[in-house]
Amino acid sequence: MFVEAFSPSLTNGLNTITPLSSRLPVHRPKAPMMASITSRSMPSVAVIDFNEELRRHIVTVPPSLPAFDQQNDDDNAYHHHHHPSPLHRIHVIPLLTDEETSDLLRLARSHATENESWNRQDSTRHASYPTVDFAVDESIEISQYLGASGIRFEERIFDALGDAFDVDEEDMSFLDLFCASYEVRGAKDDDATNNDSEEERNTMDRLKFHRDGSLLSFTILLSPTEDFEGGGTIFDALGDVVAAVDDDGSDSVLRPPGVIQPPRAGYATLHSGKLLHGGHAVTRGQRIVLVGFVDVHERNIRPGALGSATKEWGRNDVREFWNRRRYETTERANSTRPVWKLKNWRYLPKDGRSHFGKDSFVPPTVLENMDNRARPERIRRRRLMTEDVLLREMLLPREERGEKMEPDEEEEGEWMEVDPDSMEGLTLGWDDGSAE
Repeated sequence: MFVEAFSPSLTNGLNTITPLSSRLPVHRPKAPMMASITSRSMPSVAVIDFNEELRRHIVTVPPSLPAFDQQNDDDNAYHHHHHPSPLHRIHVIPLLTDEETSDLLRLARSHATENESWNRQDSTRHASYPTVDFAVDESIEISQYLGASGIRFEERIFDALGDAFDVDEEDMSFLDLFCASYEVRGAKDDDATNNDSEEERNTMDRLKFHRDGSLLSFTILLSPTEDFEGGGTIFDALGDVVAAVDDDGSDSVLRPPGVIQPPRAGYATLHSGKLLHGGHAVTRGQRIVLVGFVDVHERNIRPGALGSATKEWGRNDVREFWNRRRYETTERANSTRPVWKLKNWRYLPKDGRSHFGKDSFVPPTVLENMDNRARPERIRRRRLMTEDVLLREMLLPREERGEKMEPDEEEEGEWMEVDPDSMEGLTLGWDDGSAE
């Protein structure tokens, strides 16, 4: 992977690009395959394993980093983090029984109808990527059904996630749990009235590519597959692979262009929230899902791994932004060969600064180089390589994880003696809720 630094120096939002030499070759051991998928544009292979007894599908995201060079082992910073890591795997498993799935679907529809939850996109909880949903804790009936007196959902989903990603159940906690609706746009309710038009229902049929705030995420299909067409969870890292069929002859859970579609309602799709993913478009009917974001205790996380990846993704965003702005400026100027002057040239590297002045122009070769670096396919390639590094690095091996802390060992405030003169403004609380 090549990392590039930007130096703000050009008029109209352009930047001079200073390449840094940091290629990161990584070991890529061969893995047994039950069903293989060949890449359209990258020399990589995805793996689909299917356990017929458990009806469990495992899709392994192909590597994006260059192949490991054994001769340069000593210089390889990532040689001890192999592909695939647990976070490279996407698990599609049966989690809920038919009866449990039907009950949850009925409860979700009832709550959504009473509160008009699926008539609008919620931008309060999911500001960056609004979804048509409602939080599970807003429904007493659903919360009770999922709780300890019901189907013990938390215990079951954490057990499944722990088994899939090698994380202890006590190290997991919910960041969010909600029911979402994907509905083909333009459709109207059967009982719609003149005052209830589709224009008033701000529904969604898909969700743009994004990364979750959690390390682990899951989506459970509640709608019967015959109720809708399309849909599923689409992954950017699977966008170049060709769909295959499983060994038993059944249709694969992986469909073009990189979409995971569970075979039936009640199945859960488990994956790392740091994989770039989205909701694939629904083309008919309504697809209702239960979605959860699961936090993992920091003792399992490699410090700095996410921060490094975020910086790299941010650099890609900068490349795309400034290149798009340059093209927009060119279009406004109605010129196919605009002249670009250097601005803030003093911020250029010192070894080349003496060759420029405030009236200098940007050489065409520099602009061509900038165009090449901002090409969508190169931006995507860098993004996938950074994602691959993160998936290898973020989750610590068990032998490197910190010690667990018992509840009575958690850090708390300490007691200290104070004199009466120091108690002014101090609030004391008692078990009965009174304060003084």
